[in-house]
Amino acid sequence: MNRRGMFGPLFLILIGVLFLLRNVWPDLPVLATVAVWWPALLIFWGLVRLSEVLSASRGGAQVSSRMFSGGDVFFVVLLCVAGSILFAVNRHSGTWRVESRGLEIFGESHDFELAGTQAVPATARIVFDNSRGNLRITATEAAEIKVTGRRSIRAFDRSEAEKANQQSKLEIVSEGDRVVVRTNHDRARGADRLSSELEVAVPKGASIEARGQSGDFEVAGVQGSVNVTGSRGAIRLTNVGGNARVEMGRTEAVRVSGLRGDLTIDSGRGQDVELENISGQVTITGSYSGSLEFRNLAKPLHFESRQTDLRVEALPGQLNLDLGNLKATNVVGPVRLTTRSRDVRFENFSNSLDINLDRGDIDLQPSNSGYGKIDARSKSGNIEITLPASATFALTGTTRQGEATNDFGAPLKVEQEGRSSTVRGTVGTGPSVNLKTERGSISVKKN
Repeated sequence: MNRRGMFGPLFLILIGVLFLLRNVWPDLPVLATVAVWWPALLIFWGLVRLSEVLSASRGGAQVSSRMFSGGDVFFVVLLCVAGSILFAVNRHSGTWRVESRGLEIFGESHDFELAGTQAVPATARIVFDNSRGNLRITATEAAEIKVTGRRSIRAFDRSEAEKANQQSKLEIVSEGDRVVVRTNHDRARGADRLSSELEVAVPKGASIEARGQSGDFEVAGVQGSVNVTGSRGAIRLTNVGGNARVEMGRTEAVRVSGLRGDLTIDSGRGQDVELENISGQVTITGSYSGSLEFRNLAKPLHFESRQTDLRVEALPGQLNLDLGNLKATNVVGPVRLTTRSRDVRFENFSNSLDINLDRGDIDLQPSNSGYGKIDARSKSGNIEITLPASATFALTGTTRQGEATNDFGAPLKVEQEGRSSTVRGTVGTGPSVNLKTERGSISVKKN
């Protein structure tokens, strides 16, 4: 036997042991364990190679000075990269596992009906604890909770699924000043094989708290507050009377319409956000890779991510934000925007505006009815502003490497010095307008 080939068979044995443990104990977090302990494979491989060298030396065999082949080097690099990614994901997301919707393909799905009813106060605080599955809550005039739905359990046979279903019975219990609805997945062996889809009717005046590891949440018509927490899923809130808070590790979509209180959204990784007709203050934090659309926000909006910080006093109109562009119409300032790389366009804005970009073009069209101080800066990008014909202002626009053009006319003038250009002038007594770009053009137009 070639002793230098020992690591391959031993590695296969180790992988087989891990999958066997996963099948015997479904709750064992195999991938989380691998994410933390993968460097042990490098140590183990090194010990195997060291034992091979020592054994060959004792046997009088000639020891090769080249212990690693090109394939070995490639495997080490691949293992280090994959292990580092696993560790980073595990540290960011917490303990995670392969679920039945992932790599677990054995067994089949068995469905069970869920139902429960209980009288509650008209203004009850209701907590939903459903670790996996979708939850849809609607408001009614009745002073009761009515739960319907189904539970799906993946198992090798019906008897095993029935046993898990009995271990995780639906509960509606009163705990102090709150009512708790539990699906009790954690009581069943192999809890990650269970998923419950719930349709719930609650009193119109209730407040809602919903939590779970994965699943979509939908709440409509309640007049109290709504608090949703989870690891991943999509959120939809419609016609909610109180404050709303959404805290998710990962969101596919968040859609809120007709909220009369304040809204807070915190997503570790999100995609789309759509907000409309919000009466309270809006605060959004997190990293979003999709499209963000805001319409008719009556109070201040604050959006903050690693690359962008946006503050708007009110938004009677519309604002669209994606990875490469920001476009806003009918915005009430003061507006403050700081972002790294994005093209920006503001139309029909009032009051003051402060924009600071690392890279990107800026296009500004202030309101004909009046505006405040404007400061717009881009390290690399063109700046264009279109001012009302009747506007009064004191304007200075400077580019260090680029051209300045004046399509507004007198009394604005353009000054050229080397590669730098400046357009400046004063019309009546009005707010200051300061435009500055390091590399790009400055253009002033008349509406």
